[in-house]
Amino acid sequence: MIRLDAAGYAIKKRGTSCFMIPETFDFIGWFSRQAKSFGMEVLVEIHSFYKKQIEIAKKVDWVYDFALSPLILHSIFSRSANYLKQWLAISPRNAITILDTHDGIGVIDVGRSDGQEGLLPDTDIEALVRQIHQNSQGQSEQATGSAASNLDLYQVNCTYFDALGRNEKHYLLARAIQFFAPGIPQVYYMGLLAEPNDMQLLAKTKVGRDINRHYFTGHELEEAQKRQVVIKLFKLIKFRNSHPAFNGKFKMEPTPNDKLIINWHNKDQWAKLEADLKSLDFNIKFNLDNKEQQLTL
Repeated sequence: MIRLDAAGYAIKKRGTSCFMIPETFDFIGWFSRQAKSFGMEVLVEIHSFYKKQIEIAKKVDWVYDFALSPLILHSIFSRSANYLKQWLAISPRNAITILDTHDGIGVIDVGRSDGQEGLLPDTDIEALVRQIHQNSQGQSEQATGSAASNLDLYQVNCTYFDALGRNEKHYLLARAIQFFAPGIPQVYYMGLLAEPNDMQLLAKTKVGRDINRHYFTGHELEEAQKRQVVIKLFKLIKFRNSHPAFNGKFKMEPTPNDKLIINWHNKDQWAKLEADLKSLDFNIKFNLDNKEQQLTL
């Protein structure tokens, strides 16, 4: 597989918004054809307007779903899955889903572009960023923007665990939604260990992204894996990787905006996520040996 960072090719920037130019699409199409001739798949990384992401997804094998990350945060903060559901209904199925990366939590991916409405209204994006700053006790604000040597002001630098105020219940809900969303989940190493912000590294380097790039010692890794939130996350990952339903079809049930129900079906195998955005509780049901069971975390 080849990973193509289209953000570095033929993109114009205006303030905090980016947009693709025709030559970018031509290049992606040409590059994809060349890769396929060698039997390789192409994964495109691009932070851009959501319609551009959908358009690019038709030309390559895989794209990153960066919009999912802020939309899940918004759903948890607002207690409503309204905008998240709208995206899940149209998001590329050939996606690598992410919540966190070595960079920040993207905002541009849900924002407006050239007068077109984005996945989230401007006021909701502003509230989302404020809530992340509040949940992280101002740490993300210290690591975001020109104050922390960042060139791209459209990302909030913060670990996903701290963006959710280190609330283990909310964090596991966010991961459960990611694992049931269309695509293949990718979990960044800091997210895998539900790590807080590394303020010491930020103070040392003065580079905002380093807040989410902790250097672990062997002992730290061993201790991190003993935490209950990490043990439960590992269990979620193993379930997502092993249950055959996820090789089948995705279906989202019609529900009020404070509820989210996602089903996966593969012949006679199924798995279901039921999330209550009011209480932020969730459960996962599935069948095994023709018996309905519930995943215990």
